[in-house]
Amino acid sequence: MNTAISVSLPGNIVYVAGYVNDVATVFQQDSYNAAIWRAIVAVAENNMYHIVLELHDSSGNVTNYDEVIEFALHEFVYDRKQADVDRVKELRNIGWQNMTDEQRAEWLGGLKGCLNTSDLKRIENNIYVIAQLLGLNLSTCKDNLPEIPNASYFTKMLENVAKIRAVGYLHKNTPVAPVQPLNTYQKVNVVERILHDVYEVYLANCNNVVYSGEIYAGENIGTI
Repeated sequence: MNTAISVSLPGNIVYVAGYVNDVATVFQQDSYNAAIWRAIVAVAENNMYHIVLELHDSSGNVTNYDEVIEFALHEFVYDRKQADVDRVKELRNIGWQNMTDEQRAEWLGGLKGCLNTSDLKRIENNIYVIAQLLGLNLSTCKDNLPEIPNASYFTKMLENVAKIRAVGYLHKNTPVAPVQPLNTYQKVNVVERILHDVYEVYLANCNNVVYSGEIYAGENIGTI
């Protein structure tokens, strides 16, 4: 299994090659941001990538780059349905005291009909990783998720998703970024669908894959 990684370099660099986790690797300049160089590499089990590169600039000078970075991209969940929400309501009406052991395990396992802490952690991590790949300087809550997310938190998260979408790695049917309030399962699906599509098209671009569909540029905590 492969993943994309990227490094941010000075604007006068014209060729980048070296090793990623001891595997010879050539980096390519990003189509949208000339300061970003990217490559496809094998996924590291510990999500750590040791990058040792030679950087060739336009004047013929060669400098070295040696860095260890972490990239951990998780799954994208964007197939929530009304039935998932109905199941949350059903278990809530039963009540914890009356639930079977199986129902309690289901409740604690991260129901798709709820926006759980695990969902927010996954979304924030994916925002962080994709922003790094795209060379976007976004402030995320990857490592400091609020104990009780409020309206300002969700506003910032949606702004980050919109900025990622605006870069332009999109499918023809990639949805428009939602706005507050983030109060339906459909909107949460859209958030994760955008992140999925951007990463998928970005990865395909790295692999020089020609999609059969057209790729378009971007446009200007309970039951959900």
